[in-house]
Amino acid sequence: MVSVVQFLPLLAAVGLLTLLALSPAVRPLDRGLSRVAWVLFEGEKIEPNVERRRVLRSAGIGTPYRLYQAKTFLYSTLAAVGGVVLGGYAAGALIEFLGIDRLNAPIAGNIFRPLPDWLVSFDAKYFALLFVGALLLGGGAAGLVYVVRWNIPSVRADTRRRQIDAGMPRMIAFVYALSRGGMSFPAVMRTLSDNSDVFGTGAEEMGIGVRNIDLFGDDLVSSIRDLATRTPSEQFQSFAENLTSVLQSGQELSGFLRDEYERYRDAAEEQQQEILDVLATASEIYVTVVVAGMLFLITILLIIGLTSGGMLRLLQLITYVVLPATNVLFIAYLSEVTQPLRATRNSRPDEADPSDGGPGSPVATDGGEALLGARTRENVARLRVHRRLARFQRVFTDPGRVLLDKPSLLLYATVPLALLFVAVQFPTYYADGAFDVRALDDVVIQAALFVLATFGVVYEVSRRRLERLEGAVPDLLDRLASLNEAGLSVVSSFDRVRRSDIGALDEEVDRIWRDIQWGATVEEALERFEKRVRTPSVTRIVTLLTNSMRASNEIGPVLRIAAEQARADRKLKRQRRQETMTYLVVIYVSFLVFLVVIGAIDTVLIPNLPTGAETSGASGIGGPFGGIGDVAKADYQLVFFHAGIIQAALSGLVGGQMAGGSLKDGLKHASVMLLVAYLAFLVSQDLSLSGSFAAGPVGLL
Repeated sequence: MVSVVQFLPLLAAVGLLTLLALSPAVRPLDRGLSRVAWVLFEGEKIEPNVERRRVLRSAGIGTPYRLYQAKTFLYSTLAAVGGVVLGGYAAGALIEFLGIDRLNAPIAGNIFRPLPDWLVSFDAKYFALLFVGALLLGGGAAGLVYVVRWNIPSVRADTRRRQIDAGMPRMIAFVYALSRGGMSFPAVMRTLSDNSDVFGTGAEEMGIGVRNIDLFGDDLVSSIRDLATRTPSEQFQSFAENLTSVLQSGQELSGFLRDEYERYRDAAEEQQQEILDVLATASEIYVTVVVAGMLFLITILLIIGLTSGGMLRLLQLITYVVLPATNVLFIAYLSEVTQPLRATRNSRPDEADPSDGGPGSPVATDGGEALLGARTRENVARLRVHRRLARFQRVFTDPGRVLLDKPSLLLYATVPLALLFVAVQFPTYYADGAFDVRALDDVVIQAALFVLATFGVVYEVSRRRLERLEGAVPDLLDRLASLNEAGLSVVSSFDRVRRSDIGALDEEVDRIWRDIQWGATVEEALERFEKRVRTPSVTRIVTLLTNSMRASNEIGPVLRIAAEQARADRKLKRQRRQETMTYLVVIYVSFLVFLVVIGAIDTVLIPNLPTGAETSGASGIGGPFGGIGDVAKADYQLVFFHAGIIQAALSGLVGGQMAGGSLKDGLKHASVMLLVAYLAFLVSQDLSLSGSFAAGPVGLL
């Protein structure tokens, strides 16, 4: 009888490994393990490693080298202990599963003859196997944890490098514009650091220099020199070193930043072209491996299954596991490749609540938070409730505008409706007393089409609206710059511009002017405009303008730079769309080829295959195909039907990820391909039932 006590070591090992897995997410547990590791492995005596220390700093992990190494030793030790226990249990379970009751080695019999009988008994060999299994898994776990722990900083540093390189052109444009507008460079660094949510990891890197100045008393040159030594990006390092030389020599900063801005703007075009070349290669690999390769493999396995049998399970494994997995891995790869083409975020964070202790909270004279009176707290509570109710009220009063602003909100309505539709159709799944997979497939596909199509339409309308708005932004900035350079204030410039025709931005400029008339500052009106539009380009422009106006009212040069950068972004996006359209067409064509072949096999070849009785004939001699039963025919047809449907949905996601750089762009393509595949199977099945496909398998082959 199996006792629970026998599994206590196993439970302890699983609990130990669970603690290791949870320690990065649970701060008290992480601090406790840090203290234990520091004391147990004498962290102060660990010899420093210059290269690993540099990688830790580049990765921005924030843990000193000695502490990180001590924790690595502790994690490896605990993993070894847990691995030893799991290895012993795994070896014992394997022996029991294989049913091994004796361990004899005829070749090595003479070698073990001098040993005592108890040492060559089954129990001794059984213990030796358990020991070897425990040793292998324990050592492997310790080595794996150690290697992974020291590879994490390298991976993070490489990720930060790519993120910094991707944001360098926009960050340099922001720095150049603010400096051209008259802001001192320390203030530029501080402003850039405060807007790291807009300009990404490069702004966070600049924030380290601000921290060195504010907390450690470093001068400007020393702080920038430190950034050059710790950054993982060679581009940022080159910029920081050149900037240090300019600041030390007293050269003109604006001229240097202008040259850097133009250089990185050209580099952005080269970087995009490199990414497009990678996407071109990726599309060819996808068509060759994922589409044509899977199609060839499935067809070959079908032929083997028809001649020798036993391939249905393997076909199901490929259809339900391998095919989705390869598509998902490809989507993840495309997401990584196209990451430099995407902005860090689409909008600013929401305004802080006055009572949440954030930036908007009242501050006491000693630096703490001022206590709110009872009446003020009641007013704040009412304001919070009003804001929440206003959001729901807007959904019902103007749902079209809300959905255009946030198309993802539509999923909160369509997904529950689709699930309800699937649940309501439950009786149809058992119409004949047995579970009908085809009926379930029809309902699920129709529900998925409803969700994907509705979201795709709303998202596409919203995307085109935002593109029209972004297209009119450079013209708006040029007009504001001309008026400001002519001597008009920013407020008067908006008053003049709203009277002219600026295309898609007419309504938005009127709303900006209306906000100003109702008492809002220009900064507040622009921030509200940014929250309504919510595009990366507009977010960067509004951030630039609001910070420039705080430094000076003469922002004509800043507006010119912003307009120039907006045009450059539009040009890059237009070139990218033209290039990726070719890749999208290739994916559509490959999908249609996949669908035609799968559909022909599913609705023409398999239904016309002879059964076992038909192939044997009166003489009892089988044909080239052994024949399959009606049940096997239905199973094969179901597998090929699912293969076509799965490939349709995932090919659409891949195409959208490749063309637009986002899964949201892929949902509309997924809905189109899924609809085409579903209708094609329905039509072909109707034709098959009506007798239009009467050809036998020999004629088809």
